[in-house]
Amino acid sequence: MIKKLTVSVVALAVLLSLAFAPGADAAGRKDVLVIGMATSDIISLDPAKAFEFSGVGIDTQIYDRLLDFPAGKFDKPEFSLAKTYDVSPDGKTWTFKLREGVKFHSGNPLTADDVVYSFQRVVILKDQPSFILTQFGITPDSVKAVDRYTVQVTLDDKYASGIFFACLSAGVSSIVDSKVVQQHTQKTDKYPNGDMGLTWLARNSAGSGPFILRKWEKGDRVILDANPDHFQYPPKVKRVVIKEINEATSRRLQVEKGDIDIAWEMLPDQIVELKKNSDLRIESSPATIIYYVGMNVTMGPLKDNRVRTAIRHAVDYKGIIDNIMGGAARPTNSFIPDGFAGFEDVVYYREDLAKARQLLKAAGYPDGFAISMDHGDQTPNPEIAQALQNSLGRVGIKVKLNKLISSQLWPKYRAQKHELILARWGPDYVDPHTNAQPFADYKAKQLSWRNAYYNDVTSGLIQQAGQEMDNDKRIALYQQANKIIQTEGPYSMLYQGMYDHAVRNNIGEVYAAPTFDLWKLYPITKK
Repeated sequence: MIKKLTVSVVALAVLLSLAFAPGADAAGRKDVLVIGMATSDIISLDPAKAFEFSGVGIDTQIYDRLLDFPAGKFDKPEFSLAKTYDVSPDGKTWTFKLREGVKFHSGNPLTADDVVYSFQRVVILKDQPSFILTQFGITPDSVKAVDRYTVQVTLDDKYASGIFFACLSAGVSSIVDSKVVQQHTQKTDKYPNGDMGLTWLARNSAGSGPFILRKWEKGDRVILDANPDHFQYPPKVKRVVIKEINEATSRRLQVEKGDIDIAWEMLPDQIVELKKNSDLRIESSPATIIYYVGMNVTMGPLKDNRVRTAIRHAVDYKGIIDNIMGGAARPTNSFIPDGFAGFEDVVYYREDLAKARQLLKAAGYPDGFAISMDHGDQTPNPEIAQALQNSLGRVGIKVKLNKLISSQLWPKYRAQKHELILARWGPDYVDPHTNAQPFADYKAKQLSWRNAYYNDVTSGLIQQAGQEMDNDKRIALYQQANKIIQTEGPYSMLYQGMYDHAVRNNIGEVYAAPTFDLWKLYPITKK
């Protein structure tokens, strides 16, 4: 008996050592999905704090929300923890009925009290992503439990349901196990009365989602175990190991060897070679980052829209996309990114030097003019800036490039001190409003304001859309504003990026998403 017990203990020890050994979570293990990706940006796994790409993406697997986007669908959220809703006639008070029988990973039942606590702690902690909820005027007193499975949220004004629902689907709106979190409250210098579990949840979890956080080894890996009892989406694999591999070259080597199943976000030059490997396939998805040139309309020639339009026609878009981005981008003339509701695949501007020269001549600049362009110091910004300098130079616009570090670039932009700027923008949540407002409503004091483009028509359209309860009408308002911005506004939209992932052929569909809030691992299969 003792001998058998000893053998069993030894066998168990061997299995455990294999499970966590550096090379043992390789692609040959049938029930373990191994993903290699850059995860050094993780600061915390607390959904009230996490706002970096990787942290939000991991929280998406661990936690549930009142509403959520199903795998591979990004136009509008669907019911998740909530099963019905009602809204008051004035559009301010929203009442959600919860699913009954949902349990947290701890075994505790998920009730309205947990929803109230989750929203209250976001508002009280006031960490980086809290604005996604507080922009609606939500305070600790705005959320209450009507009964065990009914939650009521009162807003400070009427907001379009599409915007509010998208924010309820964001990572910061994840529902935490209030009993577990309250057991791990600590007093800190910043929170002398208690941190509401902020310190503990940075490395632990209290969710109900499809996966359970087993371990986060900073600088090494995140290990997620399947929650087979999930009320809606029990995962197809038993474990997911997300290995921190920050170098794309290393990700490529490991996916080719089979040490990992998915190499996340490969570089364009690597994709060319990876496509030659018959054991792999490339899955692409639109990234939500839009690169653009901002034009300060108070600066000299840029006051004239004919000059701004000439700049839009002078750009060698294809050269930038093919030669600098290696094809991992697509031309766009929309502030609504591909993948979001309301995106229109319309391109107003292509390289047309004759048209650019004609417009400059009509504006009184037949020989062009001199101007400066600010840009960041990180790849691909210097390379794109050089290409833009060459493009505009062909029509007589002599561009002086100013390469600045981020701490210099963005304050200058926010102070409206630039002439031209090469910049990029990404959404904060999954709804067109998160882009429409900064690009088209100067009263929001974001991109339109930074470029001194004060258009009351587009501002009014965006504000009207923000309160329009009919979603089709709301989307039409954004599209109307976008057409004005693209033809009269202060931007030259360069491209929307693409994510390319190398996937081994024994892995099912990956459901790559435009943002990490939409990243879903539960449907992925492994043969």
